[in-house]
Amino acid sequence: MTRNRSTPVVLVAALLAPALASAGALEHCTRLAPSRVEVTPCLQAGKKAMTDAMLEQGGKVAALKQSQRDFERYLHSHCQVVLRAYDSGTGAAQAQLACEVDLLQQRAELLKPLAPEQPKAKE
Repeated sequence: MTRNRSTPVVLVAALLAPALASAGALEHCTRLAPSRVEVTPCLQAGKKAMTDAMLEQGGKVAALKQSQRDFERYLHSHCQVVLRAYDSGTGAAQAQLACEVDLLQQRAELLKPLAPEQPKAKE
């Protein structure tokens, strides 16, 4: 059985997604990953975690869905600027992913107050 070396980084990144709130995504993953090759899987896991957190905050409301579509267009457009600022140089794709993770994290934080209160689990 072959083992993917980046699997531990992806798992740790997904579990530590809240840590992205205290540092930029690229900085967080650069500190977490033992090598530059493993930064991208970490950023991808962070992007998924932030997207999931954002959608969990209330994707059921029609107005929020429209807002989300608008936000996704903005995210794509803005992070393309970041990508192009690197002139396709080293780290361009990682900078773009980091941009997406950072914006998704900010969006999730903005949506938290709009989420309905969740019932507490029974013991």
